[in-house]
Amino acid sequence: MMVGQPGQPHPLYGDAVDVKQHGGILHLSGELESLRDRQELIAEAHRYLARGIADVDARRLKVKRHDQRRGLYDQTIIAAFSNRAVANHALTFLRQHRRLRAKAAGIVMSGGDPLLESVGEFATDVRKALSSGHGILLARVDETDAFEARELLDEDTRSIWTMVTPPVPARRPH
Repeated sequence: MMVGQPGQPHPLYGDAVDVKQHGGILHLSGELESLRDRQELIAEAHRYLARGIADVDARRLKVKRHDQRRGLYDQTIIAAFSNRAVANHALTFLRQHRRLRAKAAGIVMSGGDPLLESVGEFATDVRKALSSGHGILLARVDETDAFEARELLDEDTRSIWTMVTPPVPARRPH
């Protein structure tokens, strides 16, 4: 069942897809293994048209690129929120996300916070946002997850702004 209980994984694709309904539109997002899987899921969604669903939005439903190798590069996502409490809520949301695993994530507490060392030249923007009372979340993710992490923080948690640092070689576990 596609539009079953909220928070339940899809019976075939599991946690690889998210289905949300908003304003009569069924929004599909996630990453599937093949173009055929994508087409089948979109066809399944279209079966709900005229049953309370006016349209299907599959722009964020991607096919996994098998040429991307995980573990080579990391990127840091910087997200500003209206205050620290909202940033903490976003951090909790990020940590509970089913498909995305941040390698490191935290809230910047002050302009002298050691977390700022990881963002280089972007630290100036972070300090400016902190001085304006904004809450700042930093999340280091695998480069292959950076787009999804930014989308999650930008759209699902409604950050004021987000930035993504350039890729850096991944930190190896000791």
